[in-house]
Amino acid sequence: MIIHVYLTLVASRLCFSTAADAVDNSILVPLVVLVTTFPPEYEQWEKRLPLDERLPFPTGAGELFLGWNSRLRVLGIVTGITSKRAALSVTALGHDSRFDLREATWFLAGVSGADPLVGTVGGITWARHLVDGTSVKFIDPREAPRAWPTGWFPVKRQQPFGSPKPSASERSEMVWDLSDKLVNLAYDLTRSIELPDSILLQRVRRRYAASFPMAARAPEVKLGVSLSTDVFWGGGLSASWARNWTNYWISDDAGSSDVMFAASAMEDFSVAEALSALSRGGLTRRPQEGLLVLRAASNFVEPDGFATAVQYMDSPDH
Repeated sequence: MIIHVYLTLVASRLCFSTAADAVDNSILVPLVVLVTTFPPEYEQWEKRLPLDERLPFPTGAGELFLGWNSRLRVLGIVTGITSKRAALSVTALGHDSRFDLREATWFLAGVSGADPLVGTVGGITWARHLVDGTSVKFIDPREAPRAWPTGWFPVKRQQPFGSPKPSASERSEMVWDLSDKLVNLAYDLTRSIELPDSILLQRVRRRYAASFPMAARAPEVKLGVSLSTDVFWGGGLSASWARNWTNYWISDDAGSSDVMFAASAMEDFSVAEALSALSRGGLTRRPQEGLLVLRAASNFVEPDGFATAVQYMDSPDH
């Protein structure tokens, strides 16, 4: 899988950009920046790609080193978990004078929660869109009107999923649309890969089969939407909110399986925000042009029918 992804990224560089000219030979010019959020995500890349040269990175909010493969020209970073650490680390890297990142492709690869309505544990999602789930209003549901399905609602509305539908300007503050060409290329090059399966994954899937047919299928590569929030959440009501929130902000495309809520993570939206700011300073490409997000499902976002949300939150399966 790692080799397929690397070929995807090299192809993206050949198809959609030209090589950047370094200011001098001492500056490194990565083709790809691999973004991971915590050490277990990074370690397999470090061993298998490999990223065999370590460079100090004292300004990062995660691991205080970067990984470098001079032959493949891949630079790796561990940003730290949560949106604030991810944004800080990416911003620090973007301003690091040792690197010319003006035409690099940024590749965020990490684990996520999966919506059992559309995917399963061990499955892979290439994100078409990144949705912000953190910029919200909140009222404790015990104090909210009984008719409200959730206490989370848009900042510029007075109720959950309120009218009018988001304007283009409002949507631009809550959604990043990634490059169709780049995402489609990545998906086409990886869609037929037979993903690893295990007895443990099969055991978890079997419990979901009765209520969630898609969750019972073997892992596969899919397209979908990544929802970013710094809350460690889980449960059926929260999953319902995540689906409705995603559809609310991507309403024009609602109904197509590749634009449905598929992955729950923390860092994706903030990484795109950081890249956008760096691009305005001429330091890298805009996220709409040069960002790929790949999320591998390590758990489901809601329990099967045999556990409560509280039981599931602290179980080994979540």
